Amino acid sequence: MGVYPVEGGSHEEGPPTDDFSWLSRDTRLKLIELLISTRSTLELSRVLGISPTAVRKYSRGIAAPSDQIIAKILDILAPYEREEAYKMIIDDLKQIVERLYNNLDEKWRSYLKETILAVLK
Repeated sequence: MGVYPVEGGSHEEGPPTDDFSWLSRDTRLKLIELLISTRSTLELSRVLGISPTAVRKYSRGIAAPSDQIIAKILDILAPYEREEAYKMIIDDLKQIVERLYNNLDEKWRSYLKETILAVLK
């Protein structure tokens, strides 16, 4: 995981629900792999509103999809793809939280725990 280069816009464009800036490059590429496994490059480019060249760059790992493309991906997932996609995203978020937690002192670890519990209520 790490910081990712994105193609096609910044996370500041679009509504706040399109902010996936925290999503790793690896997970972005895995989501593309998931979609391309059941769709042609042309079909995927059409439904995402991007060029076939962009899809090929994503599938080769040359570039990673922007936040807006990730939002579109989540909108077009077939029911049989949702479970795998959501698991990828949740696992990615878990790794981010674990790394943060491991770098905090006890005071901030407690605050992180409280914050996460408040979100989950």
